[in-house]
Amino acid sequence: MSQVKVKVLINKSPLKVPVGTKTLDAVKLMAQNNVGSVLIVDGDKPVGIFTERDLLKAVAKGEDLNKPVEKLGTYGKLITIREDEPLSNAARLMHQYDIRHLVVVDGKDKVVGVISIRDIISEKHLLSAISANPDEEWVGGD
Repeated sequence: MSQVKVKVLINKSPLKVPVGTKTLDAVKLMAQNNVGSVLIVDGDKPVGIFTERDLLKAVAKGEDLNKPVEKLGTYGKLITIREDEPLSNAARLMHQYDIRHLVVVDGKDKVVGVISIRDIISEKHLLSAISANPDEEWVGGD
């Protein structure tokens, strides 16, 4: 049986905001699109990521949400995974770096998407593998 590849989880382009975007504007964009992260870009180059977890930490610290998104998110070295790698590698990276989102790149290091831990645990093949009844319908939720 072949391993499921990361690319099966990519179903849309990642949301992007330019460096200097107010954090509050990034949060509004995330809410409007019902996603948990936005990619921070400098021109076309991805330079960071801002996630729901970053928002939670910022609010808990009383940070000003008018600050640039790169000040409150992860800025600098992005952890990426190639789209042709197995999902198990994505899960391993998330665990190793204690992150919930991974930037997915193609063979030329061009960003093709962002996957979340929720995407991985909602993956049909994984749910079938751990289910006592492979035909069982799984409904997610927090």
